[in-house]
Amino acid sequence: MRQCHSLLVAALLLVPGSGMADPARVPMGPFDTPAEVGGVPVPGFDDEFERLDRGEIWKLDAVTTERRLVALAALVPPGDTHRALLYQSLRCNWGYRNDVRAQQEAAEEGLARAVQAGDREAQVRFRYCRAGAREQITTPQDALGDYIAGIDLARAIENPRLVADGLAARGGVQSLLGEQGHAVLDLLAAQRLYERAGDRNDADANVLNIAVAYRRMGDHGKAAEYLAQSEQYAVRSGDWTTLLSTLMQQGYLAEDENRPEEALARYQRALVVAQQQSSRSDIATAHLGMALPLILQRQYAQALQLLARTQLEFDAAGDRSSQGMLDLRRGQAHAGLGQHERALADYARAAVSIERGGNLRYQAMLYEARAVSDQALGHSAAAVVDLNRYIAAHEAVEQRNHSQQAEVLRYQVDAERSELENRRLSVEKAARDRQLAALLNARRWQWTALALGGLLLAVLGALVMRQFDRVRRLRELASTDPLTGVANRRSIELHGEAAMLHARALGHPLSVLILDVDHFKRINDACGHLAGDQVLAQVARACQEAMRQHDRLGRIGGEEFLVVLPSTRLAQAHPIAERLREAVAAVSLDAIGNGLKVTASIGVAELQATDADLKALLQRADLALYAAKAQGRDRVQLADTSQAELPLRAAPAEA
Repeated sequence: MRQCHSLLVAALLLVPGSGMADPARVPMGPFDTPAEVGGVPVPGFDDEFERLDRGEIWKLDAVTTERRLVALAALVPPGDTHRALLYQSLRCNWGYRNDVRAQQEAAEEGLARAVQAGDREAQVRFRYCRAGAREQITTPQDALGDYIAGIDLARAIENPRLVADGLAARGGVQSLLGEQGHAVLDLLAAQRLYERAGDRNDADANVLNIAVAYRRMGDHGKAAEYLAQSEQYAVRSGDWTTLLSTLMQQGYLAEDENRPEEALARYQRALVVAQQQSSRSDIATAHLGMALPLILQRQYAQALQLLARTQLEFDAAGDRSSQGMLDLRRGQAHAGLGQHERALADYARAAVSIERGGNLRYQAMLYEARAVSDQALGHSAAAVVDLNRYIAAHEAVEQRNHSQQAEVLRYQVDAERSELENRRLSVEKAARDRQLAALLNARRWQWTALALGGLLLAVLGALVMRQFDRVRRLRELASTDPLTGVANRRSIELHGEAAMLHARALGHPLSVLILDVDHFKRINDACGHLAGDQVLAQVARACQEAMRQHDRLGRIGGEEFLVVLPSTRLAQAHPIAERLREAVAAVSLDAIGNGLKVTASIGVAELQATDADLKALLQRADLALYAAKAQGRDRVQLADTSQAELPLRAAPAEA
C-alpha cells in the first residue's frame, strides 16, 4: 500500500467520489476477528485487494477508482471484520480526492475500529493514512508520530511490506524537514525490503523518493539520474501519480540549477497530467510550481494572476500545506513590480507557516526576499536583521547538507564492509563444510581440502585488499571537488581551521585569499554550462601551478575558490594574490570559445587576534573580495579591518 505523503507532492490524493453510495459504510460484524488469525482465505476479495494495493490503483482515473472500490466492498464476506477494515484502509488512502479533512476523519474512525478489533495490520494502515492527511492539514512534523508508531507495529507483526511503506513515508517527511541523510537511509532501507519481497512496483516507485532526497541534499547529479529512472518507470507502467510527481521534481531540479525555462516546461507537462486525472490538488501544485519561473522571467503580473487561481484551487481541496510558499511567491511577484509594502505583508503571512514548519531552506528564501524589500523601502535595520537570518539559515543548510552527504557516504562504506564480511563468513563456512565432508569420506582428500582452503584464503585476501582500496578512494572522493580536482568546501575549511590552530599555537602568521571568477554567469549564458565547467577546471589548474608548495587551494562555491597561505603576512600574501590573478588572466580559452578571456577578483585577509574563528577571517576576506569587484574587478584588494557589516548578497531562489 503506497502512502499519501508530501514527498510525492500530494499527487496521491485523489478527487471526491462520483456521487455513488459510499461503500466505506458497509455493515461490519462483531469486532472479534484478530488480524493475525484472518480466517479462511477469500480468493475473490484477497486477490482484488492485493492487485489494487500493490500497483493497479495508482494508475486508475477517478471514476474507475470509485468503481473498483465499490466492487471490492461487495466482496467483503459478511461478518469478516479484518477484511472490512482492509477495505476501509484502502478507501481511506484513495477514496477522498481533494478532501483531506474527510480523509483524516475516515482514518480516525478506522483506527478506532481497528483498535477495538485488535487488528494490528489495519491499525498500521490507518495510522499511515492519518499521517498522510496530517502532512497537508498541519505540517509534516505532525505526521511523524503516526509513521513511527506504524513502523514499530509493522515490525512487531513481522510484515516487511508495511515496514517498507512506513520507512518510505517517514523518509519523505524527513526529507521535507531537511533531514536528507536520515531520509536517504530510510528510503534505501525501504528499497531493500521491497526488492527482497520481489515487490517491483513499490521498488520502482520508491526511486522517486530517493531522487527527491538527493536533490534536497544538493547532489544534483544523483538526483537527475534517479529522476530519469523514475520517469522511465512511470511512462512504462502507466503510473500517472509517479509521472506527475517526477515531472514536478524535475522542474524543482531545473530551478535549483537556474534553468527557469526548462522548469516551466516540466510544470506544464505535470499540469496536463493532473488535468487529465481531474485532481484539483495536483493541478494547484503544478500551478504553484509555474509561478517561480514566471517571476524569474519578470512576468510578475502573470505570476500574480496564476497565484490567485492557485489559492482558490488549494482552498477548494482543503490543502493548507503549501500556504507559506504561496504567500512567499506572491511577495516575490509584488516586489518585482516595485510594490514592496504589499510584498512585506505577503512575507509576514508566509513567515507564520514557514517558520512553524522548520524548513531552513524555505526560511532562507523568505529572509533573503524580505531583506531586499526592506532595503528598497529604506528599512536598513530590518534588512540587516533579515540578512543575518538568511546567512545563518543558508550556512546551516550548507553545513547540514555536507554532514548528511558524509553520513550517507559512511553508510554506503559500512554497508559494503558488512557485505564483504558476510561474504567472507559464507565462504569460510562453505570451506569448513567441504573440509569436513572430505575428511569423513576419505583421508586421501585431506590435501585437496587444504589446498582449497588456501585458495579461499587467497581469494579473501584479494577481496580485503580490494575493499581497502575502495575505502581509500571513497575517502578521496569525499574530500575532493569532482569538477576541478581541488579540495571541496568541507575539506578546505577543515584545512583552514587546522592551519589557524597551528598558527596561533606557534605564533606564526596566516593569510587567506578568496578568488572569484569575474562575470562567470556570462560565460555560462554565452557558451553553456559545459564550457563554464571547463573554464573552472582550467582556472583551478592555473592557480595550483602559480601557488607555493605548502599553499592549499579549494573550491567553496560555484566560481569561488579559497587559498590558505600558512606562515604568510599580508604583505607577502599580496604578491602571491597578484600572481594568481595574472595566472588566471593568462589562461588560454581558445579551445572553448574564440577570443574568450577570463579574469578574477581576489580578497586578501591576514589572521588577527580578534578573529574568533575561521569564519571571521573568511568574512573579512569576503568583504575585501566584494570591494575588489566594486572597484572594477580583475584586481586584488587587501582586507580593511574597519569593515563591520556584510553587504546584501542575492542568491537564486530554491523550490
